[in-house]
Amino acid sequence: MAMTDIESHKADLRIVQEQVRSFFAVRTEIKIYHGSSNSTRAFKFEKSKFVDISKLNRVIEINTQGQFVLVEPNVPMDLLVEQTLKYGLIPPVVPEFPGITVGGGIQGGAEESASFKYGLLHDCCLEYEVILGNGELISASREKNPDLFWGIAGSYGSLGVITLVKLKLIPAKDFVHLTYHTVKSFQEAVSLIKQKSSEPVNFIDGIMFSKYFGVVMIGSFSDSQKLPVSTFSKPNDEWFYLHAKKLSKNNFKYEELVPIRDYIFRYNRGAFWMGRYGFSIFKIPFIKFTRLILNGLFNTRVLYRLLRETNLSQLYFIQDFNLPSEKVLDFFDFAEKQLEIYPVWICPLKPGLEDKLSANYIKTDLVFNIGLWGEVQKDFKSFVKLNRLLEVKSSELKGRKMLYAHSYYPPEEFWKVYDLEWYNSLRKKYSATVTFPDIYEKTLVSEKYKTSILKGVLKVIKLYF
Repeated sequence: MAMTDIESHKADLRIVQEQVRSFFAVRTEIKIYHGSSNSTRAFKFEKSKFVDISKLNRVIEINTQGQFVLVEPNVPMDLLVEQTLKYGLIPPVVPEFPGITVGGGIQGGAEESASFKYGLLHDCCLEYEVILGNGELISASREKNPDLFWGIAGSYGSLGVITLVKLKLIPAKDFVHLTYHTVKSFQEAVSLIKQKSSEPVNFIDGIMFSKYFGVVMIGSFSDSQKLPVSTFSKPNDEWFYLHAKKLSKNNFKYEELVPIRDYIFRYNRGAFWMGRYGFSIFKIPFIKFTRLILNGLFNTRVLYRLLRETNLSQLYFIQDFNLPSEKVLDFFDFAEKQLEIYPVWICPLKPGLEDKLSANYIKTDLVFNIGLWGEVQKDFKSFVKLNRLLEVKSSELKGRKMLYAHSYYPPEEFWKVYDLEWYNSLRKKYSATVTFPDIYEKTLVSEKYKTSILKGVLKVIKLYF
């Protein structure tokens, strides 16, 4: 007789526990292997140094009465949404890339356009099942082991191995009624976002295409079909940011309907806009026809794999900074002068409360995430210097940087941002010091990557095609 999902979970859980215990017994640090990653840091899998949780990839239970889902950490967002929407439910915050996993989103501080209302993905979680560094299995929630529950958010696998998540769900509808508001400055975008964040809407984000032209997008769940419908998941659909740019150039305000799945993963094709650099690398015209015929190469699963296999990430500035609302204009002006990178993503976030490692743990009325992603023509030394300039400036303005990307902080500066005494006491209490590298060690980039474009591209093509 085949095992049930919960029986399979328990069996795989025991295997992971034994792996962790074996590392703990010989006092050796481990890393976690998920099978995929949305980090931009270089990655090399060596089986003997990793705990493999790639089999923890099941949706165990969807409880419609209690409106929650029990889900394993390696379940990607597209699978989770596919399962919950069968019951008319959805997680309050769904990270925008389909391949982001539940565990990765929690420990990486994932956010999206509903985050002004609900916070980050971990804020929507009710309970974790966690394997500690010594192999012990415990539960963590707001009521039970609350210090670990809050500490594990944004901890990048440095406090324990999440093996099961109880995640809140909310009712969803078939469409998102999306309104595009053209803005003429970053200040106007921030002002409009603040205004809309106090209104009964479900989604808010924005894009600045240049210093004097951008769009703020406001979305609400809808069952109505009285407006034009746009989709963004089919090969012949336009990439979302190009669609939004065209609408905003031609209309001061525009309304349409977007099917819920298309809205949630609207930035998947093209990875926001970073996929356009793939066309320039291979000198391919960036036109709708080439985007159509090369569609299979330009979804985020493939693009992130390409970034890692080619080691091209140090040719691009790929960073997200979270700023308090009262300082975000200062930061934008500084970043614009240093980088001159456009487009720029803007996403408002509910401030964090007790999640001290989270990038939105900022005392303010509203946190603004600023996504700065683009090409920089600099040697490695200048590239690091540029990153350091933005790291220092964000700290000066009482902001924080998301640590999924390149981090170049010296240790003394890093631990001015984060509470070292609190963090070390938590690691000691929950047996993390022996087996898990600390968050600084895990997120620091200390070397120059050697690029291998052709070899990396061929490897990814062979893997996916």
